[in-house]
Amino acid sequence: MSDNSKRNFLNHKFPELLKTLSSDTKANFGLMTPQHMVEHLIGALGSAVTKYEGERENPPSKGQLGMQQFIKSGSVITHKPSDKTTADLPALKYTSLEEAISNVPGAVQKYYAFQDDNPDYVPYASFMGELAHEDLEFFHFMHIKYHLWQFSLLEQYP
Repeated sequence: MSDNSKRNFLNHKFPELLKTLSSDTKANFGLMTPQHMVEHLIGALGSAVTKYEGERENPPSKGQLGMQQFIKSGSVITHKPSDKTTADLPALKYTSLEEAISNVPGAVQKYYAFQDDNPDYVPYASFMGELAHEDLEFFHFMHIKYHLWQFSLLEQYP
């Protein structure tokens, strides 16, 4: 089900790279602080570990089809400046960057445990529609790499 190289990256390389992040690391673009980025990624992974209980759009909406095409075409995220300011950033959930980073391995483990324990479940998100586990994993892989690059933890993206 899972691509071993992506699983290995998310389970090992991702948490290791975060250990080199400090709270004063400046983003190359965007408004997020290092801790906001880590908490954002924990939340993204967490959103994929529960079964969607609502009614699924059928047929998929235009937005869902666009997101599915985006994933199939490589999920290369680009920064799009907006009118938002740092005042729009969500409140932090953890008391420190270090505490947030320490929660990443558990978030990744929960994500993969959910996939492994529910192989017949078709993942669904209101903005993505139905996805195969492999497509959802690819999206998370690329999303995480994008934010690591945003904070210079990866030299190259994609």
